[in-house]
Amino acid sequence: MEGAKLKNIIIIILLLLNLFLLLLVGSRRLEDVQSVESARKSAIEVLRAGGVSVADEVVPHSMTLRPAQAERDLAREQALAAVLLGGAVKVEARGGEVYRYSNANGQVQFHSTGEFWAQFESQLYPLSGRTAREHGAWVLSRLEVDSAVLEDGVEQGNGQITFRQTVDGAPVLDCQATLHYTDGQLTRISNARWVVGRPSFSDEAANVTVATALVRLLNAMKELGDVYNRVDAITPSYTLAVTMSGPARLNPVWHVRTDTGEYQLDPVTGALSRWDGAAAMVLAD
Repeated sequence: MEGAKLKNIIIIILLLLNLFLLLLVGSRRLEDVQSVESARKSAIEVLRAGGVSVADEVVPHSMTLRPAQAERDLAREQALAAVLLGGAVKVEARGGEVYRYSNANGQVQFHSTGEFWAQFESQLYPLSGRTAREHGAWVLSRLEVDSAVLEDGVEQGNGQITFRQTVDGAPVLDCQATLHYTDGQLTRISNARWVVGRPSFSDEAANVTVATALVRLLNAMKELGDVYNRVDAITPSYTLAVTMSGPARLNPVWHVRTDTGEYQLDPVTGALSRWDGAAAMVLAD
């Protein structure tokens, strides 16, 4: 009987100890979160003190995007080309890591740098009552590309619509595609670039706080010499950097929109560049 009581007492002590440790860890984590949030708000006030208007909800609360790599897979690429063109395809190596895939329905050409185009020879992709937004997103999904509309200029089945690729819900600033429609038919895809291969993400997000990124943004804007009075939006995004050999890289950046222009900030290095909306190929080191 005494042994059973002692055992129960030991169990209760261990449970209380575990509860104490859990509360201690939770308390420290809460303190860390509060400290990070306090630093974020202080950085926002620094911007405001410098004459820059920015709403609290515009600024991200944390750095969530993780760097990633993507390796080109020619077998997958051929399979996706066959899906896009609706049947088995002939493969033609064009040199310089450029491959063209074709059949009676058209052709699609992919480059190792991510650029691609497609031409459809038959009535393969009619709108069939769908909007260009719905239809175009579906067509790109056949290449396993998630996307969001950038500009829609299709009316009554004619015109063009541009999509931007998204990865893990975040836009890839320099990966987009323009789809052309004539008489309710998709005829071609131009000015296109995508993330070659399936992204493999790093285990951790960029090792920088929101407060640090905000201060770097303020300093970089001063060095750039541009005049602005308001930050309208900060969108965590990716840019694609490619190598002539080896995997491409997806680098987390901030897409910053002000009242006078748009910018691309590398939160880790503080490098800032003006953004004109044009896709640009970046060669990685």
